[in-house]
Amino acid sequence: MQFVSWVLVASLLVSRDVRAYIVDRVSPRLPHRRSDISPIQECLEAEAETENVCDVFLCLELDDTCLIQGLYDLCLNFFRNTNNFSQSGQEWIAGSFSCIAGTLQQIVGPDLEDCDRLGSLVLTIEEECFSNYGICQMVRYNAEPLEASLASTDLMNQKTVQQLVQTAMQCGRTVRFIVHRILRDILGGNPTLFSSHDSRFLSLIRGLGK
Repeated sequence: MQFVSWVLVASLLVSRDVRAYIVDRVSPRLPHRRSDISPIQECLEAEAETENVCDVFLCLELDDTCLIQGLYDLCLNFFRNTNNFSQSGQEWIAGSFSCIAGTLQQIVGPDLEDCDRLGSLVLTIEEECFSNYGICQMVRYNAEPLEASLASTDLMNQKTVQQLVQTAMQCGRTVRFIVHRILRDILGGNPTLFSSHDSRFLSLIRGLGK
């Protein structure tokens, strides 16, 4: 798959400082690390030199007992649609997903066989990276390609996908209106028929009909 390499290179230069900031924020939440290496950590280290940043997120789906799904497909969907985004939107795609991948590779240790802890960490990194690369501006000027990127995801069941929506809903009124419109288009006329394991997201979805 061919990505927009010049955007990725530019974003990677900026992402080093962003990742350092996020690692500093997230790392104190991690427990003491053991000396052995988990399969997920081994996979993340092996993907350190990959040219396809989305491949890093396959590592989160490596352990059948601790599946953290959604980021790989979400990443692929955005990169497939990247040419439909504005230049700043393309920079957000390259920068934010590189930020998530790089931060995971830097801080995930062998202690994270605890699915709840790892899942919470992934969502925290997502929120930080999406926000720091300007998700509000991305949504505001890229509503159509954003909807196309989210339409084929498992929006109602994958917290990693829901985290993007929830992060965008922290923006101003205009962006929140755009997100509500996208969700209505994707979920259909009666979003309250859907269910979610995330109470915050379920509350957001039920609010679409008001």
